Amino acid sequence: MIARKQGFTLLEILIAISIFAMVIALAYSSYNATFHIINSAESQTETYSKARIAMERIRGDLESFYPGKEILFKGKQETLGNHRADTLQFLSTAHIRLHPDSAPRGPVLIHYQVKEDPDSDTLLLFRSTQPVTDQLEEEDIQTGALLLCDNLLEVAFDYQNKDGENMEGWGKEEEEALTLPDLITISLRFNDTREESNGTLFQTGIRLPATTK
Repeated sequence: MIARKQGFTLLEILIAISIFAMVIALAYSSYNATFHIINSAESQTETYSKARIAMERIRGDLESFYPGKEILFKGKQETLGNHRADTLQFLSTAHIRLHPDSAPRGPVLIHYQVKEDPDSDTLLLFRSTQPVTDQLEEEDIQTGALLLCDNLLEVAFDYQNKDGENMEGWGKEEEEALTLPDLITISLRFNDTREESNGTLFQTGIRLPATTK
C-alpha cells in the first residue's frame, strides 16, 4: 500500500507567514530601539563635550581678565529670532597659542558674538581677539572670529552687581562702565533634537579676579 504525501494547507501557510512576520517585526523593533539608544548616547556625549570645551574657554578668558588703566567690560543682552544671543567683550591676557614656542603677547580684546546658523534653526558662538592697540571694528570681528560652539539654542551672559541685583547686560550706564559685575552667569542651551524639548542647558558662574581681591 502506497502512503500519500500530504502538503501544507493554505491556512497553515498563512499562519506560518503571520508568525514569521511577527518575529521579524519584533526583531526589527528591538534592533531599531537599540540603535536609537546608541545614537542618542553618542549625541549626548558630543553635546557634553562641546559644552565642556566652550565653558572652559570662556572661564579661562574671564579668569585672565585684565583691568588695565580703564576698565573695559561690556555685555549686551541681544536676541536672534526667539533665542537669546548675548554678546560680551573684555580685556584678557588669555591667548590661544598656535605654537608652544611662540612668545607671549600683551592683553587682547576678546569678543564673544552669536550668529544664526544658515543651515539650521540654531545658533553659532564665535570668539575673536584683537590687540588692544588696534581699534575694534565690527567687520574685523565678523571676518576674524573663530567658531567656538554650534548647535545652540541660547547663549546668555547674566550679571549681578555688588548689591546682589540682577542686571540686563553690563557697561551701558556710566557707573557700570567704571565697575565690574560681582558675579557672571554663563548659560549655553544646546539643541538636543527631542520633540517638545527646551534643549539641554549648561550653566556656570564666575567671579572676575579683579573683584575678589
